[in-house]
Amino acid sequence: MTLNVYFGQKLAGRLFSTDNRGVIFQYDETYLSDPQSKPLSLSLPLQKAEYSQAKCLPFFAGLLPEGESRRKIAQYFQVSENSTIKLLEILGGECAGLISVVSEDEDAAAPNNYRINESNYQVLSENDLELMIKQLPQKPLIKSNNKLRLSLAGAQEKIALARFDNKWHLPINGAPSTHILKPTRDGELSSLAQNEYICMRLAKMLGLPVPDIDLINIADKDIFVVSRYDRIQTDTEIMRLHQEDFCQALGVMNDLKYENDGGPSIADIYSCIRANMTIPIIDCRQFLRQIIFNFLIGNCDAHSKNYSVLYDKKTKLAPLYDAVSTAIYPDLTSKLSMKIGNHYELDKIDKEDFILMSQKIDIAPNVIFDIAADLGKHFEQAVTSLQNDDKADNNLLDKICSGISSRLNVI
Repeated sequence: MTLNVYFGQKLAGRLFSTDNRGVIFQYDETYLSDPQSKPLSLSLPLQKAEYSQAKCLPFFAGLLPEGESRRKIAQYFQVSENSTIKLLEILGGECAGLISVVSEDEDAAAPNNYRINESNYQVLSENDLELMIKQLPQKPLIKSNNKLRLSLAGAQEKIALARFDNKWHLPINGAPSTHILKPTRDGELSSLAQNEYICMRLAKMLGLPVPDIDLINIADKDIFVVSRYDRIQTDTEIMRLHQEDFCQALGVMNDLKYENDGGPSIADIYSCIRANMTIPIIDCRQFLRQIIFNFLIGNCDAHSKNYSVLYDKKTKLAPLYDAVSTAIYPDLTSKLSMKIGNHYELDKIDKEDFILMSQKIDIAPNVIFDIAADLGKHFEQAVTSLQNDDKADNNLLDKICSGISSRLNVI
């Protein structure tokens, strides 16, 4: 099997499936000859030689959903969940960033910009949207007349739609979405949408860059809504921006996203930022702010796929996303995805661990302490504001903020 890989409107290369070498990728010669061409990933620099499965699969597998979501999608389309290339053939029409992966016989690349019109976007009624939410567990990706080819990386069930003219629209014909909707889960994590709404609102009020967010209710479910930071929307069109997470950027497979499993550490990501961002001094500090904020809220699932590179006019750290207080759920692990100092266990981390972390990334410890102090300075005001937010559950807010208060005393 051969798939064409487009970077925006340019044919960047081809993804091959072979009997003896698995999946391989090779850049297109015409693409390589264009001085304006960019690599797909920091882990896949431009070169004539092909990339082996070990080198290219982390990036391409990272375009796909993970875990239970991947299993459900594979079952729905009746393909093997282990076949990255077959899943990309089905879902790769609209991936995160500027990448699209299509069958070899699909000659035309998806444009970078899509006009906002009925040819590209199908308006959804309230009933349509409600049905979509209700059917999500059984239909993991909603297809419209087989025109929607959409991949959403990550483990949580979600829907990607476009929002304009005060209405929700289903993107078709490869058109980009503008928002991601995450419905409330059943069971113990039924408050997850509320949780993410509170944590992301706190982050914004504490001065961290975050996408626009909202909490809506559809079909008696809370839905966390986040605007896509890898899309730019004007009155007439929607444009894609390229991005990749740090598993992809560092060439690490999804199943190694946790440091304890052999995945990236805080120091690995910090070094990547320092070496590759356009203004590393700004993005290194922003990364530390994100790390400390996730520690404060007790987000033990802030792994290397939850931090990303955004390629706009500059190469920079993406805004904070997927910020959730996992510490408030007793049955979830209290082990951090990336170690701070000597410890993974959230409750064992102390000031000495942050000093050790600063030594590993070669900065003065006061940089860490100053960031924590700055976040703490605005904390009470942010809590008061959220207490007056009609969409925020005050009982959940109290649980999250109790943990933040205790952890502020650690740094």
